[in-house]
Amino acid sequence: MTTRYIGMNRETGRAITDAEHIRQSCGDILRTPVGSRVMRREYGSLLFSLMDMPQTDALKLQIMCACYMALLKWEPRISISSLTVERPV
Repeated sequence: MTTRYIGMNRETGRAITDAEHIRQSCGDILRTPVGSRVMRREYGSLLFSLMDMPQTDALKLQIMCACYMALLKWEPRISISSLTVERPV
């Protein structure tokens, strides 16, 4: 990947490259609850609405769908070919 965009690390303020900026952006999208951002209420993902649900196969699919839909909508620089959801050990 060639560097076309230099962004800023939200924690250090230092310059970051394409891949680092995309990683930071994806994390922000997934960790932001829909409805929580002023003036952009539809931004974010539905992952927070799935917290504390019984861990079932259906929940796993809902998590995958929430991630896919949020990233598809808000991060045009990536294309998702597969998603994996793993339970912490």
